[in-house]
Amino acid sequence: MKASKKNLILAIACAALASLCVFGYTATVSSEAKVARDLAINKYGGERTEVVVATKDIGAGEVLNSSNCELKTWLVDLLPKGTTISSLDDIDDQVAAVDIQNNEVLLFERIGDGSSRINVPSGLEAVSISSDDVLAVGGAIRAGSFVDVYVETDKNNIVLLGKNILVLETNKSTKNSKDTEEITWVTLAVESDSVSALMKASSNGTIHLALPAVQSDKSKNNNQ
Repeated sequence: MKASKKNLILAIACAALASLCVFGYTATVSSEAKVARDLAINKYGGERTEVVVATKDIGAGEVLNSSNCELKTWLVDLLPKGTTISSLDDIDDQVAAVDIQNNEVLLFERIGDGSSRINVPSGLEAVSISSDDVLAVGGAIRAGSFVDVYVETDKNNIVLLGKNILVLETNKSTKNSKDTEEITWVTLAVESDSVSALMKASSNGTIHLALPAVQSDKSKNNNQ
């Protein structure tokens, strides 16, 4: 009985010692990382500022807060291009607009409030399809265009999916696009009962976009 009690006490003592070792190792690693970072800052010198930095990988759409971000001192010369965030208050009610990597400095251009940047007409839904300049009338398609949508099946059949469909956006109409950039995707406003057909056609066939002859009149009316 005494031997069992002695063994139990010994086991508890070993477990406590192991916990202390793990805690000590973790604290040492954290301290070493901080020292290494401080040494790097002192080595490079230069102007410093406080910015919000991701403390782990953050997926697009994930809410930003103190559980995945923190305020850190950063060398101004090493900051990424864009508008940095200098307060945790500025990320309240914000989400990641794109995937953000651990230890990445947060930029206002890479976060948002989760709302859409495009206005979808009432009764319609926005659907994006892959495209290119050849399939999109030589790249002439733009936000506000009205297009006829055709799909080329694997049997070389051409099927009309819809006429006079509004183009809500293309990659060329986004904020960071360049004039020389080619079309890679197009977002269309379609009726709800046409969404599945368009998505299936996009997966199983090649979608061609055509500009109707009355394009100029429709674009004029749409922009008024």
